[in-house]
Amino acid sequence: MRRRSIYIQLFTVTMALFLVSFIITGTLLFSFMGTYLTSRHEKELDNIARQVVNITVYIASTNGQLTAEAYRLNINAVAQSTDTEIFVLDEKGELVTTSIENFDDKIKEEYTQDILEGNGATYRGSLGGIFKGEVLTVARPIKYMGSVVGGVLVSIPTPEVTRMRIEVLKIFVFNVAFVAVFVAIFVYLISKRITKPLSELTSAAKSIAGGDFKRRVNIDTENEFSELGDTFNNMADSIEQLENMRSSFIANVSHDLRTPMTTIIGFVEGIMDGTIPEEKRQWYLSIVLDESRRLSRIVTDLLDLSKLEQGSFNIEPREFDINELMRLSIIKFEKRITEKNISLTVGFETENMRVDADKDAIQRVITNLFDNAIKFTPEGGFIDVNTGVKDGSAYVSIQNSGLGIEKKDLMHIFDRFYKSDKSRSLDKNGAGLGLYIVKSIIQAHGERVWAESEPGEFTRFSFTLAKANEKKKNDDKKLIEEV
Repeated sequence: MRRRSIYIQLFTVTMALFLVSFIITGTLLFSFMGTYLTSRHEKELDNIARQVVNITVYIASTNGQLTAEAYRLNINAVAQSTDTEIFVLDEKGELVTTSIENFDDKIKEEYTQDILEGNGATYRGSLGGIFKGEVLTVARPIKYMGSVVGGVLVSIPTPEVTRMRIEVLKIFVFNVAFVAVFVAIFVYLISKRITKPLSELTSAAKSIAGGDFKRRVNIDTENEFSELGDTFNNMADSIEQLENMRSSFIANVSHDLRTPMTTIIGFVEGIMDGTIPEEKRQWYLSIVLDESRRLSRIVTDLLDLSKLEQGSFNIEPREFDINELMRLSIIKFEKRITEKNISLTVGFETENMRVDADKDAIQRVITNLFDNAIKFTPEGGFIDVNTGVKDGSAYVSIQNSGLGIEKKDLMHIFDRFYKSDKSRSLDKNGAGLGLYIVKSIIQAHGERVWAESEPGEFTRFSFTLAKANEKKKNDDKKLIEEV
């Protein structure tokens, strides 16, 4: 389905609103002008009727000194000067004189009754068929010495009223058309200005979707579009960074898988074809075993990553002694620590530190952190291991001397696929997933993990766990609240 652009929709809606508003305004103006002109003509006709009444009363007061012909001429003069038709009636409603030549018709009683009763009236229509078209007629009584002695009807064709209304409407329509051109130009420019950032964002989004992760937008406005543009650029930065880490991760994993596999294949082939003498086979088999374990660790990391991303990495908390787990881990890494002549310091705040967590998952965390600490500690360096209680939670910290981590890398050290080129360049056996897995496991427990480092001096990783008794107290409190 073809989609209409926001620009076209905005322009169309704005112009439609403009035209509708002017149509409504024009309709109201046309109606108002009709009412206003009719009212004005009624007042004019009323003034003419009063003038005729005054003439009639004046003639009546002269006791017949002015002839009927003179009276008729006066009435005709008034009618001609005002473009109206005038009818003068006697006290019986009979026609005395009119401005219409050769008029021998009779005014119907329905138009004479009101004025003969001393009341004024206004009529619209043909005045009982006297006129071919519609006229506006004002009727006024003629009073002399307190008595009604006749009446006056003054008529004007309504096409004159309509003509004036049409003239006003023409002027209005012309002005509307004139203004509409400028409004259309204004709306066009404003619509373009409003939709330009959206068009730029759409184009940039398509470019990024097509693989151009360096595409950015430059929206220089002081409104929400500018904020949207900044947000889009931040998103693009994150996507580009993630893509770079993904590419690096694939390259690292490919290399990390290929290297031990090449070693294993080479040594196994050497043993099978007799190239490696029998007395050295045991030593080479131990290398094959180490490389196989290395492959296993990489595959385990990849499987754990998949579980974490799919949300299928289940945490099963139970109570155990974190200090005991730390002691077992130290024993596990004792050989490597001794080989590098590393000085190990252990500081337990209490003999036993009972925590509530998934023991196997925490074992994985400690193993990863110990492995990193040993890996990046130089010959003759030191490792400090500490446990204790802080802010009601148990904490574990593992600190090692060495190159440390730059600040720019420290903020990304727990990101998946991330592997610092400088501070972690000694890591030849990992794919950059260990710390991401550490963070994910600790966060799955609802706890915190963080890293501190002073480049050239030390790096310290710490995490918290819920104390077993505190966990029970919190669970009991929740149970009481639910009850």
